[in-house]
Amino acid sequence: MNQEAACNALPGTLANNHARTRFSASLLFLVDGIGFGTWAALIPSIKQRFALGESGLSIVLLAIVAGALLSMSLVGRALAKRGSKAMLSGLAPGYGIALALLVLAPGFGWLLAAGVLFGAFKGALDVSVNAQAITIENAMARPIMSTFQGLWSLGGLIAALLVGLALRQGMSGVVIGLGIAAALVVVALASVGSLATGDASTVERKRGFALPNRRLLKIGALAFLALFSEGVMLDWSAVYARSVSGAAEWLAPLAFGVFSLSMATGRFMGDWIAARYGGPSVMRFSGVLAFIGMLLMILVKVWPVTFLGLGFMGIGVANLVPVLLGAAGRAHEQSVAQGVATASVIGYFGFLAGPPAIGGLSHWIGLPGAFSVVLLFALLLAIPGPKILRSAS
Repeated sequence: MNQEAACNALPGTLANNHARTRFSASLLFLVDGIGFGTWAALIPSIKQRFALGESGLSIVLLAIVAGALLSMSLVGRALAKRGSKAMLSGLAPGYGIALALLVLAPGFGWLLAAGVLFGAFKGALDVSVNAQAITIENAMARPIMSTFQGLWSLGGLIAALLVGLALRQGMSGVVIGLGIAAALVVVALASVGSLATGDASTVERKRGFALPNRRLLKIGALAFLALFSEGVMLDWSAVYARSVSGAAEWLAPLAFGVFSLSMATGRFMGDWIAARYGGPSVMRFSGVLAFIGMLLMILVKVWPVTFLGLGFMGIGVANLVPVLLGAAGRAHEQSVAQGVATASVIGYFGFLAGPPAIGGLSHWIGLPGAFSVVLLFALLLAIPGPKILRSAS
């Protein structure tokens, strides 16, 4: 489908103003990334505030996972009925409010409840904003998903810098979180009005239950490995830098920032790299870089080397998801969107389940030992991964 035909197929906002709609969606990817990045960067502060060990923190992460999985299982039907713009009009500002409630929690029980709520908004926002991105990409008839994902990573970097610098100035985590949350609500409210419409009728309604085909299951398995590793780095990088590598309290959040910057850099180049070298080659190179980065972190436990390892990890995982989602769209016999959705659900399960799994394992063998799981996953992505992707594409 050429660009003109794609625009005609979407009678809403996007057909009239590509640039404004794309800019609004870009802001929401930044909102998503900054919100999650703020939470990730504040984890060491929250961990200290509530005197949590690794197992206690894992319970909080599980609460966020539970909320996200619940909302992701329910949002699809509402998205099909109302469309991504209508969903994002409530979800995007609600996400900022949920972040505020998370940092305001007065006790551990309230922290768990707020974690469930934050996870629910996070999961529903992720599905809806990616649906909006697919709508825009289809209408523009050229790949732009890596750029959107790069903006999400850039949002994480912005959050890490803001949190780290504010902690350096002696501000409390609660004040920092509330300030960022308020800004996110304002940006979200200002952005949703210009989003693309017309996608509600294009979302397929699945009749009955059917297992994904073998090609999609293979791609989903690779997405699970990739997003498991990404989720672990996002949630545990600052804690690892602080508790294992000896980084100062104000410096630890910048570990998350190093990972996010590296991932954003890789993603902004991702569309060109994938077009030039192909998905399997990108996966092999990505897996090797991730393996090197994780090996450095496990073997040399000083914060400068940890930051270097996170840089390798960020570039390594950057383009795995865009490559795999593209392959998933081609692997579904009837619907590109359904293929992407299937791989996303499997992958996001890894993204959400990885951090608490690593936390639980670290209770027994320590964080460096638990990170060996990510080392193994990187090796799987580098060696059998390209062959699996080639057979499934």
